[in-house]
Amino acid sequence: MAPHSSPRDWRSFYSALVEQQATLIERAGPLVAGFSATTDAVHRLSSADLQRLMLGTVGGSEAFRNGIATLREWLRAGRDGELFIDDESGEELLEQLAGPPALLQCGGTSIQACWSWSALGLQPLLSLQNRSARQLDATPPGVQVLGPSGPEPVRRAEAGDDAVVPSNHVLEFSRGTRGGDVTIERSSRITVVLTRKRLQMDERFLRDSPAHVRGGVALVSGLNGLGRAREVVLPILAETVARWREAGARLVHLELAEYSHGQELARVMEIVGPHVQSVGMNGDELSRLVGPGTPAEAAHDFAQAHDLRRVVVHSDRWAMSVHRGDPRSEERALAAGSLAAANRAESGQPRGVWTLPAAASFAEGGPRSGSLGSGYHATVVSTPYLSAPHSTIGLGDTFVSGDLLAQASPA
Repeated sequence: MAPHSSPRDWRSFYSALVEQQATLIERAGPLVAGFSATTDAVHRLSSADLQRLMLGTVGGSEAFRNGIATLREWLRAGRDGELFIDDESGEELLEQLAGPPALLQCGGTSIQACWSWSALGLQPLLSLQNRSARQLDATPPGVQVLGPSGPEPVRRAEAGDDAVVPSNHVLEFSRGTRGGDVTIERSSRITVVLTRKRLQMDERFLRDSPAHVRGGVALVSGLNGLGRAREVVLPILAETVARWREAGARLVHLELAEYSHGQELARVMEIVGPHVQSVGMNGDELSRLVGPGTPAEAAHDFAQAHDLRRVVVHSDRWAMSVHRGDPRSEERALAAGSLAAANRAESGQPRGVWTLPAAASFAEGGPRSGSLGSGYHATVVSTPYLSAPHSTIGLGDTFVSGDLLAQASPA
């Protein structure tokens, strides 16, 4: 693919998109999302917190002690991501090491995307099976769930006697923080998960959500880490996803996550993949799960292997779609996702009115746009990058929300 003949004026490009935000929202069709929703306890670690986390005495079960040892290895290696520690009783011990959380909020790609959409004044429909007071309180008020009479605001949903599920503990590290033998080189986070995956398989949602998706977009997420339950759960979800397409969804999108290995992803694609048209992932997931080659080549191979309309890859400095559609529409969708994420990075939470952050910088030298063969094209945008974000939590999920907002809005 030939490089651009001259550098793109990305600042002007995104400034124009800011002016188009209201039109995107006004034209958006229905937005439906399942099946990942939990609560996040957010810790913003100081140097003193990092020192205690790296050097403090670790008690508890063998699983907890081994998990903290792995966490320390990740910090020394500069790795981020999701770390599973199989010990539901470990919340108090973790807080002794990391300090108390700064806040409790919703977590999981599905509910995070719904938070972003609701901040725009939209009313996304979320699959929410666990209706404990903790989960309902952490769900943004603009989100809808299915009640006995159909969609209703989550604040009207009646709290049930569901067991309180341990929160995911999000450990946020700012660049330059020092503790023990670790210096944080890049603002990032590690999410410590203390309970086995519980998908939000709300029976009403599984049965009735296809009636609410015509002309809109449906998001599937959370299909990683299911263990032995995978063979039971995936066929049930695949049936609902297939019915979304039959009901007239404009696009059904599967967002990937921390799959332990390629075989786990392969099984998801075998069962659910035939019913989705779009798959998204971050740059690390592309290289780790999909295979070798340049980003465009790897995404192209994955798209062809699964007969996908589009494969979307988001990274810190660029976002790419390998697709069989209109390059201008894909460029708009990638830019909407990137702009939504930049606004969240600047403010720390989804923002209802987008602006172009003054501190944003744009990099050249990412993957190139152009034809890939077999009817596929690569469309790439440079992202508004913030070197010192207010928060890194949910940026990928917020990118997904903006990308799918544009997909739900006719050009």
